This record gives sequence, C-alpha cells and structure tokens, in this order.
Amino acid sequence: MFENVLGQPAVHQLILDLQNSSLPPSILFEGPPASGKGTTALELGRTLSCLTEGAPWNCTCSECVKHRHLHHPDLLLLGSRAFSAEIAAASAAYLRDSESAAKLLFFRSVRKLLHRFNPLLWEGEESRLTKLAPIITQCNEFIEELSSFQVDVQEREKLTATIVKNAFQLEREGISDTIPIFQIRRSAYWARLAPSGRRKLLVIENADRMQDAARNALLKILEEPPESCQIVMCTTKKSALLPTIRSRLRSYAFEQRNLQTELEIIRRVFKDTNNQEVTTTSSILETYLESFLPISSEHITRTAGLFMFALIQKARQARRVQHEEILVILQNFSHHLPGFEGIENASVRSILLILMKELDNFSMSLLFTDFLKEVAAFCSQLLMQYHTKPELTALISMWKDQIKEADNAVSTYNLSPLSSLERLFISMMEAI
Repeated sequence: MFENVLGQPAVHQLILDLQNSSLPPSILFEGPPASGKGTTALELGRTLSCLTEGAPWNCTCSECVKHRHLHHPDLLLLGSRAFSAEIAAASAAYLRDSESAAKLLFFRSVRKLLHRFNPLLWEGEESRLTKLAPIITQCNEFIEELSSFQVDVQEREKLTATIVKNAFQLEREGISDTIPIFQIRRSAYWARLAPSGRRKLLVIENADRMQDAARNALLKILEEPPESCQIVMCTTKKSALLPTIRSRLRSYAFEQRNLQTELEIIRRVFKDTNNQEVTTTSSILETYLESFLPISSEHITRTAGLFMFALIQKARQARRVQHEEILVILQNFSHHLPGFEGIENASVRSILLILMKELDNFSMSLLFTDFLKEVAAFCSQLLMQYHTKPELTALISMWKDQIKEADNAVSTYNLSPLSSLERLFISMMEAI
C-alpha cells in the first residue's frame, strides 16, 4: 500500500494507524503544494476498500480497479486545486509514452477535475452547469474512446488536445476557489448513505478555502462523522482552519520533498527522463508542472514588472506623495522595469485590462496567485536595493500586506481578478 507516494514520512504513520486499527474517521493532511496530499488521500480510499491483504497498488480486485481509475461510487472529491498544470503535464507524459501507466496518469488527472462536477454535488444547482454539461460529456466520451479503442498517433494527439482544452475551460468557468455551502451539505448527505463497498471516502482539498456558512456546515459532519465514511481534508494553510475544525481532526504533516525525490517523481510518474535544470528554491515538482501551462513564468514576471512600472508612473503623475524622496527611489527603480507606452493618458482600469489580456484574463486560477507572487518579488527586489530607507521599508511592508489581501479577495471571497487588481493598484499608489 502507498507504493505510489514517494518521500513522505507522514505515510509511515498513516500505515501504522491502519495496521493498528487506530485511524480516526476524520483526518487532516497539511503541507506545501505538490507534496502528495491528494495522491495519499486517494490511495487511502483504495486501501480501505481493497479485498486483498496488504492492499498492493497493482491489486486486481474489483474495488482496486475502480479506485485506480477513479470510478468508484464510494469516492467523492470536492475543493479546488491546480488542475490545469497537472493535466497538461500528464497529457505530455501520455503522448510521450502511451502505455498503461502514463495513460492512467492522464485519465486520473482529468477525472480529479471531472469529479467536481458529480451530479450529486450539484443537486438543486443544475442550472449552473447547463453551459458546461456538453464539455463534461465530451471529456468522458473521449477518455472512454482512448481507453477502449486502438487509435493512431495522430488521433490520440487530437483527442488529448481537445480533452486538455476542455479541462482548462471547465476549471476556468466551473471551479470556484472557495467551496460553496451547498456542496458541503450535499457531501454530508452522501457521507451518511450506505457504501457500495467496504468504506466511503470523502476528500476535501484546500479545505481552508470556504466561507463561514460552509465551515459551520462542515463542522456538523465532523461532530458526528458517519462510521462508514472516511473524511480526509487537505490544506496548505492549517492555521486558516477554524480551531473547532482542527480540534476534530488528526493531523498528518506532509513535507516539501527533497530535490532528488522530486526528480525521481518526474522520472517515474511523468515519464520525463530529461535532466531538470534547478532554477528555483521552491518545489521543483511544482515548477515542473507549471511549465506545461500555456503562459510561461517569464511572461508572468514581465507582466508583473509592467504593473509595477505603471503604478510608479501613475503615482508620479498624481503628485500626491507622502515622501518625495521615496518617489525618486521608485522612479530610479522603474528604469529597470519593462516600459508601458501611452500610460500618461490611460486610466487605471484600461491599464489593468491590458495587463490582464497579457495573462489571458487569468483564465486559470493559478495565474492570478502567480502574478501576485511576482509583484511581491519586485517589492522585495526594491527593498534589497534601497534597504537603508526606513520609509521605504514601511511602504514595502504595507504593499505586501495589500498584495496578500488581493489574493485572499479572489481565492477566499471570489472577487473578480479585475476588481481585486484595481483595488490593489489604487491602494498601493495611495500608500506612496
């Protein structure tokens, strides 16, 4: 069991708890992105359902086959995650190597997204899915075609490209970054129904991203968890969960895996044997997945530079600054940023619309967060160059708080990226 989870000590404790029959009904996997929390949760569901002693990954029992293909009726997934990056990377692996392992990887990556459109989760809210229903159906049909029939290379590439395109649209238009209360209520109803097999599995990813009403509804499930359902919550921000929720969960801490382990995952899981150039201090696996997105990290960085340039020039134009010396520093800094023509006569909103167009209007949820990270990085760069100025230190600290608020406004409160960006631009400019 758990052979497909590499380099995570938390798994050893999980196995021990399973062997000692001491696993509580509600648990929390907490740790950084791309650390294997979701994979471990799915593997736990397969292990609990397996009909073979030891639950090996390659078990051929009917329960394991359904779980491996994410087809099991005792499985329910909700919550947002970085679907597009994983799907794009898995599709590339499948096109490089169409054998069973890479094929299964690709199908599973898409089905993780499709599970969010389980009709049970949307009962009473079906009108929200009217536009997306044909895309969901087509994804399922094309996966079935690739799975059941022999197709030539050209047809496989065509079907795969369509699935990826559809998946991007589904994530963009159908997945909210926050978990709606109606889905928490529907999952609570589902969890109390009898399982078709041994045990149900309810996985809630990014469980910290829900509003108060949804949190309170979730608390009701955790207060009296159904005996036949294993609840697994995943988060990168344990502190963002309500203390009353945390107190009802046993926590398993996932770590950022070391470089060699992440390279091994890229080789073994994504079938990519090319040497990865390490240019980041964060997760190389996360960077690898994001490299398959249609907008490069370099383009995101450049657009963040344009944002900073426009911000400084608009502040200079307004001439309502608190510290003239700080404005001079910002002007000097802007000489190293990409330029922005016609800024003098452009409104803030028109500038932001241009920037958003550069990033495909933040068509994937990941893009907005990545863009803000780059804006924050420019702030840090500015501080490193002029760290002797206490007024600048205070300004950068305020800017970084405002950047966090902008990200939270979109990720937690579902504010549109344009509105959030406009508020950020104006608040940063007024802080100068």
